[in-house]
Amino acid sequence: MRTSIRLMLNKNRRLKDGRYPLVFRVIHCRRKKLLYTGYRVCEDEFDESVGKVLPDAGSGLTASKVSIINKEVEQMKKNIWGRVRQLELTGLPFSVDDLLRPKEEEKKEGVRQFQLLEYIDGQVETKRMKGKEGMAAAYRSTRSSLAKYVYNVDIDMEKVDYRFVQGYIEFLTQQGIRANTVCYYLRNLRTLYNQAIVDGLRTDKEYPFVKVSTRPAKTVKRAISREDMEAIANLSLEGNYKMELSRDLYLFSFYAQGMSFVDVVFLKKGNIVGETIIYNRHKSKQLIQIVITPQMNQLMKKYAGNGEYIFPIIDVNNPQSVYHQYRLALTNINRHLQKIELSLGIQKRITTYTARHTWATLAHDYGAPISVISAGLGHTSEEMTRVYLKELDSKVLNQVNLVITNLSIAKNDLTG
Repeated sequence: MRTSIRLMLNKNRRLKDGRYPLVFRVIHCRRKKLLYTGYRVCEDEFDESVGKVLPDAGSGLTASKVSIINKEVEQMKKNIWGRVRQLELTGLPFSVDDLLRPKEEEKKEGVRQFQLLEYIDGQVETKRMKGKEGMAAAYRSTRSSLAKYVYNVDIDMEKVDYRFVQGYIEFLTQQGIRANTVCYYLRNLRTLYNQAIVDGLRTDKEYPFVKVSTRPAKTVKRAISREDMEAIANLSLEGNYKMELSRDLYLFSFYAQGMSFVDVVFLKKGNIVGETIIYNRHKSKQLIQIVITPQMNQLMKKYAGNGEYIFPIIDVNNPQSVYHQYRLALTNINRHLQKIELSLGIQKRITTYTARHTWATLAHDYGAPISVISAGLGHTSEEMTRVYLKELDSKVLNQVNLVITNLSIAKNDLTG
């Protein structure tokens, strides 16, 4: 190993009171340097074999003081190892002097400094203050992952280069992180890096993501069959309000052109204009209009209340944030859907997202053009789709949705 770090007493500098400076001996490439911790202890107050300070009632070194000292020197050791990691990631040779050089000496005068973890913390707070709790949560999880990669010691964002990113990918893979989750972290890191450039980050290195793919891998088809949808719609859940609510929200998502669950949860009575629901999709802000079908109308009446939301998920009087309430509901409803899946013997995993896939699949099987399906789902990611959307007659979309939802009308759907 090229670097070694050891906590010890500097016995070459015995003080008048018999104590010795507590130091780190750092050796890199056979060159040695001492880093003073600022603490001084007697020889019998230090266990060199484990690198720990020991309490001594006679000297006033109590157990609580010893605990503080040991925690602080352990953190110093972690910082040194973090510094080793930083320098190794540059791919350039470095000396023991570089390793222990005060951080302030590296700062460039007149140039704003960007520290990776610190910058992400700032972006998390910015998103949170703007009410973008989902993005704030995404950045927090990415920050936590990056902190493990850099040994929880912050680094200059200028050092985020291609080598750094490739090392991060390898680190995540070795941790057993799934490929799509790796892509998720990389997309977040790339977004943060791009924002840092907008905010003034200066770097003369090649863009670190130019050769990095963040496209998620194809996953197993999530749609279920028409027969499975009919079984879910006809399942008797009387006496189990929570399970019934979960099932009904799933059906509403399907009936409403595959409306995403977050949009179902935050759908308000103000979004109803005559016989139409008009809303902006939470994810893409795409404007979507849906003619209310009999199935949708029945479910909305079933859960009609005094609040502003159509369905009883968000409680404005709840001290928890609306985002927290949404995430909690998502977890609980997916758990209920899994129970429904098992009780009906459905072979595919059912989640809130399955309804969206199922609507699109059945619409495609019916013969609806891809442009019509894209409009129904509120997709805006493909340029060709956007071109088709400009010429799309909304009557065609309404007709398609009426037909598709009728494919899954429960036999007793409109009689109770």
